[in-house]
Order: sequence, then structure tokens, then C-alpha cells
Amino acid sequence: MHFNWTAEQLAIRHQYAAIGGEIARAAAERAEGFDYDGWNRLRDEGLWRLIVPADCPASNENWWNFTAALEGLSSAIVTPELLLSVIAQAGMVRALARHGTPDQQSRYLDAILRGEVSATGIAELTTGTDVRSINTSLTEVGGEYRLNGNKFNIAHAPIMDFALIVCRAGNADTNNITLVLLDKGAPGFTPGRIDDKLGNRNLPTGALHFEDVPVRKSQVLGIPGRGLGTLIDIISLGRLYYGLVAAHLAEPALRDAQQYAAHRDSFKSTIDQHQYVQKRIVDIRIGMERSRWLAYGALSQLLDGHREALLSCSIAKLVGAEDLINAATSLVKLYGSLGYHNGKVTELMRNALGFASVGGTEEMHRKNIFNQMQRLAA
Repeated sequence: MHFNWTAEQLAIRHQYAAIGGEIARAAAERAEGFDYDGWNRLRDEGLWRLIVPADCPASNENWWNFTAALEGLSSAIVTPELLLSVIAQAGMVRALARHGTPDQQSRYLDAILRGEVSATGIAELTTGTDVRSINTSLTEVGGEYRLNGNKFNIAHAPIMDFALIVCRAGNADTNNITLVLLDKGAPGFTPGRIDDKLGNRNLPTGALHFEDVPVRKSQVLGIPGRGLGTLIDIISLGRLYYGLVAAHLAEPALRDAQQYAAHRDSFKSTIDQHQYVQKRIVDIRIGMERSRWLAYGALSQLLDGHREALLSCSIAKLVGAEDLINAATSLVKLYGSLGYHNGKVTELMRNALGFASVGGTEEMHRKNIFNQMQRLAA
């Protein structure tokens, strides 16, 4: 279990907190859309080298170094879109490192180091993230495959360079999920337009469409028909990282709120002297600490292969999302009418609500937690 950052990890955290602040200031002057400048800055600073070492597979220590960087970024970057992009890309690194062939690793890990953007296509319009119910199909034809179907609300879909697609091979059996790697521009592979969302507007999401897309057997990640377990191993990392960034995303807003409360007069005193205001501020901090430590614990278990890791990853995501949404709501209330005006607090509120569904809804995670409880009790 991780309790303290090493000196090296503290330095990484401070480095990326400074970078996050610089990205946030630059983003304030930038038009809406994916932050390519910030993305390329992270590449140039060596973020991906933390988990794609030059001469060996990433170790647990490499992942903790990366986590220190992600935590530093999330404590200063103010808005979550670039963080969500980083988490998605980290999941792709885990997928390739743990399940890819040497050729797949060489091709796509090099692409990640160059700054190419990946997408992971799971959700469909009628199934959400219920993987067992997906309709996107992979059919064997003459020694290779054809991919048909559609994906919905996929991060990076409109801008991706390559994608990992979750599909169903053969009939509707429950144990036939297959994962395939596709490059942008493949025949029959078409990205949709950028979705018009309430928040997280600098994270481009959209649909992916497949019409008789040719897929070679060398493009399959892992074992055909056995992709469900592989997918769960991949996305569990993202779940706990959503909880981690949720724990730190409100830090700048909380600091501002403390300053506001220390100078806002009401009933002959500053409002930070009122216990109900203190409770709002303290409860936000409690939620941040709860989410942070749950994420640490889940990462420790996931890296160590602990039998409760999948349970903990869903709990970390669920609690992190709930605490962030509660924090944003409380900050809007703390500022009163001012908090309802468009600005940093309302932007945090809009973005925080996205955490209710990113990486799976509350209902899906509660179902997964219950299923894991039953598995552990058997």
C-alpha cells in the first residue's frame, strides 16, 4: 500500500503541478476544442516515457511515478478534459503493454510516444457500457474479419489516430468479446462529428461507424472471443484514475473559496466564521481526501494483482465522482447568487457532472461492486 511519495515522485508531482498551472493559464486564452498545445507539451516533458521505458516493461514504480505526475497535473490544471485524455491514453498503454504482441507494442507504443491520440470504443447508443450486450460484430471472412456496427460517445473519436474497438465475434454467446486495433482511415471506418455536451467541451467525443471494415488477425488484441477479461483489466486503471483526478480537481476552486469566505462579510463577520460555511469547506476537503486514498489503495491492489482490485477500482471511481459533484454543488451554494453566474465555479459544476457517466454510470459501478462482492464471498 502506498503511503508516501518518494523524493523522486515528489519532484515529479511538483514538476507536473507547475506544468498544469501553465497549461491552465494558456488554455484561458485558447478557443474551444482539444488542447493540442497542452497535449504536445506533456509529450515533450516526457509524461509517456514514465510508463513506456526505453528498455524494459513498465514496473509498479513507473506507474507510481506516472500517478504522481497525474496528481500534480490534476491539482493545478483547473479543468478536467486534458486529464481525461491522459487517463484514456494511459489505459491504452496498459492494454498494449500487458496484452499486445511485440509488433503491436512496437507500432502503437511508438505512436503514443510521438503524441498520437488513441480512442477506446466500448459504449453503444442502446447498451452504454454493458459490454455483454454490444452489437458491433466481427465476422470471419476468408481468413480475416469484417467489422460492422457503431459506437457512441467515444472520447477522442473525432480526432483519434488509432482505436481499440470492443466487438462481438460470431454469435450472441456471452463469452465472445474480441478487441481489435484499427488505424484512422481504414476502409469503412468513419468517425462522427464532435458531440455537443453540457461540460468537458474540450474533450472531443463522438460516434464511430464501421461498415465492412477489413480486420487482419494480427489486429486482434489478446485472444479472440476472450476479450472481456482483457478489457476489464484495461479499464480498471481508468476507473481508479477518474477517482484520483476527481479528488484533486477542485483544489484551485477550494483555495479560492477559502479566500472568498475570509473576506466576504455577512452579519457583522466574515462568512468563514459561520459554522455552516466552515462545514461546507471542511466537507469538500474530507471528500477530496477520501477519494484520494481510495484511489491509492485501488492502484496498489491493481498493480499487485489483489483479488479485491476490481471491487476497489469501481469504488474509487464511484466515490470520487460523487465527492466531486458534491464539492462543485457546495461551492455554487457557498458563493450564493454569484456562484450561479457563469464563471469558474459554474464551469467546475458542468465538468463535474460528466464524472457521473465517464467510465461508467453510478448504476453500472454499483452493479459491478455487488457482483464482485458475490465473487469474493463464493
